Amino acid sequence: FDVMSHSHKFADVTTDDGAKAFNESLLVAPMPEQEAELSTPLTIEIIDAVVRKETFLNVGDGIGTKEHVEYIIKLTRGLELKTLGKRYSELQAFHQLLLEHRLIDRTRAPPFPEKQTFRDGWYKFDHTDTSSDFVRTRKIALDQYLKRLFESSATLYHEPCVIAFFGIEDFELKAAEEVSKAAALKAAKAKAQALPPQKTIQPNMRGLYDV
Repeated sequence: FDVMSHSHKFADVTTDDGAKAFNESLLVAPMPEQEAELSTPLTIEIIDAVVRKETFLNVGDGIGTKEHVEYIIKLTRGLELKTLGKRYSELQAFHQLLLEHRLIDRTRAPPFPEKQTFRDGWYKFDHTDTSSDFVRTRKIALDQYLKRLFESSATLYHEPCVIAFFGIEDFELKAAEEVSKAAALKAAKAKAQALPPQKTIQPNMRGLYDV
């Protein structure tokens, strides 16, 4: 068997230009597993702000109550939907956690909205008034932050701490199913391509089949 006599059949990968193009195609074209993850991205938005009351024990005064604002976050991925409430301080701690564990790139990820930027026009008690400029401005800033965060890292929601923070275990299960299906499809295609072509048996001149 003369290998060189068949070299022209593999010129697309054996020549310098061909090998370069082949390697570049591997870098550019996503694998089926990556396509499954990226084809159905996660979207996130803050849809509302609500006031919550919490009770606390004050020494000498008994049980008291205080109010805080929670921002209602809606997450969707395909047909999956999740809504939950988070305080500004919780989202700030979440951002810090991502940085500490190096789950986001500091050069690409958006900075977390600074607390002081919301003090313009602040007046007493408006930090728990959901119709105030203070809360509306903070809601918009946090919404923009979350959108940019997940846009800068499309697969961030696969991280365990992100799954736990937003309670999106069902999203991850669905994503795993998609990856599994994509891998199975890839294996089936590879198997089909590896099978030799089926030989068609034609009858001979006597009307009989040669086997």
